[in-house]
Amino acid sequence: MAGPYEREAIRPHVLGRFADLLQAVESHPAMLFYLDNVESMGADSTAGINRDKGLNENLARETLELHTLGVRSGYSQADVTSFANVLTGWTWVRPDDPDHGGEFIFIKRLHQPGDQIVLGKSYPDTGADQGRAVLADLARHPATARHIARKLAQQFVADAPPPALVAKLDKAFRDSDGDLK
Repeated sequence: MAGPYEREAIRPHVLGRFADLLQAVESHPAMLFYLDNVESMGADSTAGINRDKGLNENLARETLELHTLGVRSGYSQADVTSFANVLTGWTWVRPDDPDHGGEFIFIKRLHQPGDQIVLGKSYPDTGADQGRAVLADLARHPATARHIARKLAQQFVADAPPPALVAKLDKAFRDSDGDLK
């Protein structure tokens, strides 16, 4: 799955807007599979009520810690849980389906119904668009700009990059609405 993930989610967006890259990466079947979101379901969802499986927070936590805000950026365990509830229903078509196997799909009966609060903002239950709205806000969050700026400076300049460089990259990220190029 690493090849299709890089080819389908990363390469088309690597020199575009971070928000678009984030949407593509978090909804890619490889990410959904490896972080166990394919079977994550809300406790009050139709499937959750009828099965003994439940919520998985891996995708939500990784998105907040590694892909957007960064560790110690002010989000709480409640934010992780709420965001995980938002992402319930984000899954894939099983790979053995000859026409659409391995594609993203939203399955409403897995989705935790109701509004969710993430980082103090309420997101109405709009199905898959609830998750897209949270991701769009995370992509524009000041902590994300700082986190991405630091990661880019560490990757391309030094393990301990100059704070002035990180600040300049942070500002450029925010001023360009996350234009990675």
